[in-house]
Amino acid sequence: MLNEIGINNLRDLGGKKTSENKTLKKGLFLRCAAPTEWNKQVETQMAALKKPLIIDFRGIQEEKKNPSRIPKDFLSKRVHLPIEPKVTDLLRGLNEVDRSKKKEIDKIFQQAYRKYTNENIGTFEQFFKILFDNPGSTIMFHCTAGKDRTGFASALIFSLFGVKNKTIIDDYLLSNKIYKPTQKVKSEVEKIGIKELLKVDESWLNAGMEEFSERVGNIRDFCTKIIKGENRLREYLDYCQNSGD
Repeated sequence: MLNEIGINNLRDLGGKKTSENKTLKKGLFLRCAAPTEWNKQVETQMAALKKPLIIDFRGIQEEKKNPSRIPKDFLSKRVHLPIEPKVTDLLRGLNEVDRSKKKEIDKIFQQAYRKYTNENIGTFEQFFKILFDNPGSTIMFHCTAGKDRTGFASALIFSLFGVKNKTIIDDYLLSNKIYKPTQKVKSEVEKIGIKELLKVDESWLNAGMEEFSERVGNIRDFCTKIIKGENRLREYLDYCQNSGD
């Protein structure tokens, strides 16, 4: 199936309505699963993207075990911003009784999202700096499945532009429909015995976003410091949006 679908869990953040009654431009921010396959479908997708800058959120060992298969000719640059996985180790700590309880599993994922956030504020600073330093470029960002770390980064971008929370959640939950785990991933999940590893849940994202707010405050203030000035941020936000109706 992977050879038929091309890049897994791929979608454009563009088209979403912002707080200014404008819409995010398409072709600027793309989220996806790790592009570890190369086939005709992937080649066609990449050829249409005009050499994107790719940001890889996978942990160091994750990336080494499954390197990207996209030839350098199809991208402008690849940047590795590792966010080490947390969920699997935390889940292994559950006893057999708690493994069957959704409430307990949700707590683990919420804890993992908080750890992603709490331990990687500097990584997200680098992420936004890359965005701000490359206006007009297509930025394709991913982790392994393109649903957790990638979903959180997408939520931060949407929040910066004032996209409604329901829209943010809907985009995040879309991974439950369009992410197609490989047979290798399915086998690994079966060994752990927790099918939620293939899904996402609103409460997990909310936990990460709450942690982010507690740590750094407002997303626009956070980004104003990174881009070094309200006027420069305003210019960037305006550039990335299409005029409203």
